[in-house]
This record gives sequence, C-alpha cells and structure tokens, in this order.
Amino acid sequence: MRAVSPEGVKELEGLIEEKVESVKEIEVVKLNETEFMTQLLVFIRAAELPHYHAKHDLTFTVLRGKGELYLDGKRFELKEGDFAFIPKGKVHFYTNTGVVSVLLATFSPKYDGKDSVRVEL
Repeated sequence: MRAVSPEGVKELEGLIEEKVESVKEIEVVKLNETEFMTQLLVFIRAAELPHYHAKHDLTFTVLRGKGELYLDGKRFELKEGDFAFIPKGKVHFYTNTGVVSVLLATFSPKYDGKDSVRVEL
C-alpha cells in the first residue's frame, strides 16, 4: 500500500507492519497536512474513550482490521474498506475487535490533537 502526495510516495506496508507489532493501545502517525486538513494513520489495539471534536470534521477508512464505531448513539460494525464520516460535535469512539485496527483518518481543518472533548456515556 502506498500514499502518494506532492512530496512523493510513502510505502506504508513496512510502517504498518512495524506499528501493528508494537502498538500497546493507540498510536498515531501523521502522513500529510495542509492548513485545511490533517491526514493520520491511527493504530488501535484496544478502544478510544467516548469523545467529540468541537471544531473538526473527521473521515476515516479502515485499512486493516475490524471494529465497532459508536456514533451519535448508534453502533456500527466496520471492516477493512469501510469508511465513516463524523461531523464536528458528534460523540463517537472506535473499539477494535480484531488484533489491531489501522485507520486512515482525515481531519478538517488542520488538526493539532487538542480538539478532543471527553464525555461520559
């Protein structure tokens, strides 16, 4: 699997294999960024805590693994190739149900990692 951008081509298989073996809970690798978006690889062995993003929309695709997405009071089973759109303000979290899930996540606008508001369900 490759990621293509104006900076060139990134081979992702080696990075994914390395992280899948070493990730303990959740790890993030930044792939691309502009002032309008941030693109990340997110590795999830366990589960996220319930949260929402006050200023960012999020779209993600499951590149590897499977899991459950809790979104706005509903649960969805996701597998490789599935994608989800999460508008700002919507409570969500992802629970891995396999070995490790690898998600390609795109935040808009540019994301600094600080716009995650935890909630109790």
